[in-house]
Amino acid sequence: MAVIIPARDEEASVAQVVREVSHALERAAEPVSFEILVVDDGSRDGTARAAQQAGARVLVLDAPCGYGAAVKWALRQTQAEFVALLDADGSYPAAALPELLVAVRQGADQVVGARVAPGAEVPLLRRPAKWVVKKVAELLLGSRIPDLNSGMRVLRRSRVLALWRLLPDGFSLTTTLTVAGVLDSWAVRWVPIGYHKRIGQSKFRAVRDTWRLLLSLARAVVYFDPLRFFLPVSLGLGVWAVAFALWDLFWEHNLTDKTVLTSLSALEVFILGLLADLLVKNRTP
Repeated sequence: MAVIIPARDEEASVAQVVREVSHALERAAEPVSFEILVVDDGSRDGTARAAQQAGARVLVLDAPCGYGAAVKWALRQTQAEFVALLDADGSYPAAALPELLVAVRQGADQVVGARVAPGAEVPLLRRPAKWVVKKVAELLLGSRIPDLNSGMRVLRRSRVLALWRLLPDGFSLTTTLTVAGVLDSWAVRWVPIGYHKRIGQSKFRAVRDTWRLLLSLARAVVYFDPLRFFLPVSLGLGVWAVAFALWDLFWEHNLTDKTVLTSLSALEVFILGLLADLLVKNRTP
């Protein structure tokens, strides 16, 4: 197994995380061969040196490329059958890795560490954004999602490589992996884990990163099941068109431009969804 740890300016925590990962996997009930890949994503501090001294294999990117880009770079450097993702800030419990790995060995394609265990300390600033994105995802996917963008998960590398063109370079990579797993018929499991206050300063930006997560969510849904996205939009426009038409009928006694435009928009979105769905159904696996 390859444990991939993207890191940017995490000198204060990365060594501790590397040691915790080694300790957890070396003492796993089932023996596991593993390597720890820390990707230094253009750090300005001693992240690479600290990770290397702790025993990790370090890959250095000269300039910041993004969380997703760092993960993809590491995936190119390993041939491991299973890969684990873990943040370098000390917020995720490395001790839970063996449990996630066991679930993958038993047949799961992706096992996500869901930050729902008692005592999980999700930062207050992130809670509104996390709640909004989670509810939108559950609405679009039609299923309960305990944790959409957890940074701790174990996957089959072959599954990730099949999505290569869809994987973004930013934080939304984890969201894309979750949506892909749900809509592409992967065997996905969620394992409750704790979550701790990170070491150092967070790089999360509420407005910018929430917007990017929503875009990534929409892109992934359209890629796998376009009608899940286009049909609700078309129905929403259709409801407005009917409401406008009733108003025109009883108050204006004539169809107005807004009614015609809304009706045509609803029809166009519906047709676009059908065409997109047809392309997906005929896409080469």
